[in-house]
Amino acid sequence: MTNEATTLMGREEHLGKPYPLWAERLLLLAAAVLFILMRETVADAVDQPVASVLVTYVVFPLALLAGVELLGRTLQRSIRS
Repeated sequence: MTNEATTLMGREEHLGKPYPLWAERLLLLAAAVLFILMRETVADAVDQPVASVLVTYVVFPLALLAGVELLGRTLQRSIRS
């Protein structure tokens, strides 16, 4: 048995460039700060009280997280290339 790193399919694995996790953490922190700063603006944009709470505390954070995820994947793709 050899010490070479292979997969179950028998392919050899090669180490690539290390991925900067700090960049994604910084994006997530920016999204949290953006949520804190913009939540009142988002709440004021919706006239209905129940819809305002739903949009402010459910839809807006999910949209921010989706944006962070897309930016993180774009960053991963640009670093991999």
